Amino acid sequence: MNPTFEWGLDFMRALQQAFGATGVDLAQVFTFMGNQEFYLLLFPLLFWCIDGAVGARVTILYLLSVVLNVNIKDAVAQPRPYQFDPAIAQVDPAGDYIYGEGYGMPSGHAQWSITIWGALAAWVKRGWFWATAAVLVLLIGLSRLVLGLHFPTQVLAGWGIGAVVIVVYLALMMPIERWLETLRLEWQMLLAVMLPLGLLLIHPVADTIAAMAVLIGLGVGLALTHRFISYSVNGAWPQRAARYVVGIVVLLAIYLGLSAIFPGEGEPLYIQLRFVRYTLMGLWISYGAPWLFTRIRLAPIVEPA
Repeated sequence: MNPTFEWGLDFMRALQQAFGATGVDLAQVFTFMGNQEFYLLLFPLLFWCIDGAVGARVTILYLLSVVLNVNIKDAVAQPRPYQFDPAIAQVDPAGDYIYGEGYGMPSGHAQWSITIWGALAAWVKRGWFWATAAVLVLLIGLSRLVLGLHFPTQVLAGWGIGAVVIVVYLALMMPIERWLETLRLEWQMLLAVMLPLGLLLIHPVADTIAAMAVLIGLGVGLALTHRFISYSVNGAWPQRAARYVVGIVVLLAIYLGLSAIFPGEGEPLYIQLRFVRYTLMGLWISYGAPWLFTRIRLAPIVEPA
């Protein structure tokens, strides 16, 4: 075995012994904060209730980061720790072993945590939020070690890639947004479709299909919303809370309901209908929900510029 892997396994065993069962339970909480389901709840909250521009930016950043992570993982094809030592795997409250999907290098949770929380910290621009973001990034990364899901080197690589992504994002975000605003609607929508499709064709697997389908729906919806139904996230907090509840119920219905109805992995039309489901999710977040909120007076109507 590679000496780096041997050291990693020893380090992880020491962490598990030091933190014990309580540490494993806490690790599951923090690892959830890097799961797709957590971001499914966070991004709409930002987009619908706090700041639409920030919500759109971090969602797009996350989706592009997913594609980057999956491509690197499948290219490197590095195993996870429990594939060397099954005893390193931990169990969830239901008694099932906790396993990750795909390869281990780099850690997606580590990469996405530093990307998303770094972007949010750059937006908030407060020392306390930077400190909070740093702690969350550290705990999410450590949770992957405690659960035996990644080697330390895989977590470090995730952090490193995430740091590069956030630097590139901060450098290019505003110039790209200004350029997009100069385009006509049909060109914005064409770009919203063709760019994700191009990235998808590079490596068309389940995770990239889902990410790029959401990006297509999100991009098309953003262009339509900005052109036809621009709305404001302002309003009293009870109104914003009601907005979020209504929007998330529909979003979960699309996510879970269509998953139950559509074919499962390996069945005919699975890929095509997976693409449809995730595209509808992106379109709902960026266009369907804002349209509904303005119609039922859960959001102030703002005339498009």
